[in-house]
Amino acid sequence: MLKKLTEDQQALIIEQATCEFAEKGYKGAGLSTIAKNAGVSVGVIYKYYADKEELFHACVSKSIDYLDEALSRAGGEDKSLPDMIRALVNQTQVACRERPEYFRMYHQITTSDDAEQAKELAEIIERPSAKAYKDAIRRAQKEGLIDGQLDAGAGAFFFDNLMMMLHYAYSCTYYTERMSIYCGKKLAASEKKLGEQMVRFILNGLGYKER
Repeated sequence: MLKKLTEDQQALIIEQATCEFAEKGYKGAGLSTIAKNAGVSVGVIYKYYADKEELFHACVSKSIDYLDEALSRAGGEDKSLPDMIRALVNQTQVACRERPEYFRMYHQITTSDDAEQAKELAEIIERPSAKAYKDAIRRAQKEGLIDGQLDAGAGAFFFDNLMMMLHYAYSCTYYTERMSIYCGKKLAASEKKLGEQMVRFILNGLGYKER
C-alpha cells in the first residue's frame, strides 16, 4: 500500500507539474517527468489524480487561487481608481517575480490548439477579473472620473490585455527582451518606475480627471 503523502509532498507535485505544464504545454508535459522531479512514482500521482487532465486542472486551480488573492488585495470599492490600478500593476509585478511558472502556464493555455479546453479554461480564468475590472470602470464613470461613453466591457478587455502583456514581460524570455527593446534596459530593470509609467498610460487612456 502506498504511503500517504504529506501536505508538503503534495504541494511539491503541484509545483513540479505546474513547471512542466508551463515549459511544455499540456500535450507535451509528461507524468514521468513530473513524478521524477517531485521525488515520487507515477503510481503515487495516480493515487491523487485520475489522469494528467485532472492534475492539470489542479495546477490551474492553484494558480487561480493565487492570482485571485492578488486581485482581492488590489481591488476594493474603498480604493480610488488610480490607487486600484497602481495596486494591480504592483501586485502583478510581485506575482510574476514570485511565481513566473503560473504565467508561463497561462501563456501555454492561451496558445493551445485544443478549442474545447481553451473555452473551458477561459471561462474559469477570465470571468473573475473581467467582472472586477468592469465594476471598477462603471464606478468611475458614475463618479464622473472617466469617459462615460467608454463601454465598460471593452475598457476592461483592453485593460486586461495590457495586464496580460505585463505578465509575459516578467515571466517569458522573449517578452522580457521585448520590454527592454521598447523601454530601454534601464527603465525595464526598474519595476517601480516602469509600473508608474504604466499607471500613467492607463489613466491617460481612460481620460481620468482628478477631482
